[in-house]
Amino acid sequence: MRRGALVFGAWGLWVGAWATTLAIWGEALVPLLAFGGAAAVAALAAGYIVIASPAADPPRTLAESSAAPPVMAAGIVLAANGAAFGLWLVLIGAELLAFGAGLGIAERRRARTR
Repeated sequence: MRRGALVFGAWGLWVGAWATTLAIWGEALVPLLAFGGAAAVAALAAGYIVIASPAADPPRTLAESSAAPPVMAAGIVLAANGAAFGLWLVLIGAELLAFGAGLGIAERRRARTR
């Protein structure tokens, strides 16, 4: 199975859960149709990826995962939300962004020395 199919399948399940929540408690039709359609498209994309490319993923030369991008993304989101909630959240987001950048630099240096 390809990694891309797992990503699309997981995204489809997540959006489908939100669509189910909207169907139960929501009253508006447009968001329900948008979430339901997005979940259906993600499920179809995952199925297509599984069927269309039976070849295995090629071996990767990079690390399988890195903690730096999600940490940096969380810092950016917190800093952006600080516009609504105050300077304290901007500072926390900036700190998290700097920590993620340092983590990424350290991971690259460690990978270069191997």
